[in-house]
Amino acid sequence: MATASYSALLKEAQPQIIHDEKTHERALAWVDRLMQKSRRSAAEETLLELLAKLVNDYEDALYPPPGGSPSEMLQHILYNCGMTQSELARVVGIPRSTISEVLNGKRSMSVDNAFRLGEYFHMEPSLFLAPS
Repeated sequence: MATASYSALLKEAQPQIIHDEKTHERALAWVDRLMQKSRRSAAEETLLELLAKLVNDYEDALYPPPGGSPSEMLQHILYNCGMTQSELARVVGIPRSTISEVLNGKRSMSVDNAFRLGEYFHMEPSLFLAPS
């Protein structure tokens, strides 16, 4: 059986930046499919490496390392999602100025806004709140 070229694998797998759970699950299915093979071609190894990077980037955005302040947490998530403050403000309904002030340490996140962020990013709202 002939092995597929990298371009043929790309056409079939259609890897892309992961922004949602559906794309994440599709990428994981491909990773699993490739990992199950006892011998992978160079093209399959390259695709596996790419998919693993995309999955890792998405998961890092969803599950940031513990211990950071709420503003560091939000900055980490924005960076890993490739999202701007304006884009976040638009999708969650928090004024961009509020997001900017939180990121710059000039104000704390309100409970209401923490719940909005938690719902949008599928995370615990407490990650966006300063300890009391």
